[in-house]
Amino acid sequence: MIDLIDTNIIVRFLVGDKNKKLFLQSKAIIEKVESGGKKVLILDVVIMECLFVLIKFYRLPKEEVVKDLKKILALPSVVNNDKVIIIEALNIFLSKNLDFVDSLIYVKAKFNQHGILTLDKKLNRLK
Repeated sequence: MIDLIDTNIIVRFLVGDKNKKLFLQSKAIIEKVESGGKKVLILDVVIMECLFVLIKFYRLPKEEVVKDLKKILALPSVVNNDKVIIIEALNIFLSKNLDFVDSLIYVKAKFNQHGILTLDKKLNRLK
């Protein structure tokens, strides 16, 4: 069975939540994913929410957050069909200073040979 993983599990694991019980629960889930004992799907909206919470609320460095999220996404037990797209969107988010949603739009359009309709100047420059 494949489970969808929620933002709070990833965030609590990455920040080492102050609530020891919740941290240990999230750690156990991530360790099961790492070991191949649990298959999960991580939606792009969960990645977006993780970015927001970790960078804006916890004030973690953008580079560190992207590196950690890409490491989790790269696990074999993370079974997203769009894993490559999400990882590339994280790369664009980091390197081009676009927000994650615009980065995802850009990468999905590129991979699927779609056009992009936008009024965003940064996104227009990438097109």
